[in-house]
Amino acid sequence: MVNVRNEPVQVRSSTRISALVDAAAEVVDEVGVERMTTAMVAERAGASIGTVYRYFPDRIAVLSALSLRSMDRFLRQTRENILREKPETWIDLMMVAFDTNVEMHRTEVGFTSIRLGDLVSYPDIESQGIRSERIAGAFAEIITQDFGVTGSAELTLRLEMSVNMSDALVTRAFIGEKNGDARIIAEARSIVHGYLSAVPST
Repeated sequence: MVNVRNEPVQVRSSTRISALVDAAAEVVDEVGVERMTTAMVAERAGASIGTVYRYFPDRIAVLSALSLRSMDRFLRQTRENILREKPETWIDLMMVAFDTNVEMHRTEVGFTSIRLGDLVSYPDIESQGIRSERIAGAFAEIITQDFGVTGSAELTLRLEMSVNMSDALVTRAFIGEKNGDARIIAEARSIVHGYLSAVPST
């Protein structure tokens, strides 16, 4: 759940925040993270600059909210894909996560620019740790519960490193390629699969 400067107490406030984050995603998709401004977000959302600052203290807070939403949507979509595809092993599960990452780059506006990692962060908004670590923790919980794998620091570290590798390599595949460079995606998938396969049996 994204926390913002003023906690919304009405549905219309929540809707306004979502509209601002949607606008930020569109702007980031067009001009990139570095060039996005709160004025651009306000204009795209059809709102005043004061409305933006009512909920977000600065542009970094807007970007962090967008980044957190992207992570939440990635995790939710991954869980849905896992339920649908029913992977037989925990490595297959992580490949579902990899494929979901690719899917998000193709369908989620601004995802290639904002990515899964800690490209942007804001202390007042994000206080729950490193993003890739949180994603790995979510996967570790599923793996230990559903696949009989004993949880360990090494497993969690491997999962986090695979998340970071996927994030970097898949993002590279989508630079200048709307649907992603199939060669890079295939190579990245092979690299991540091989890395996870080296985890000792538990």
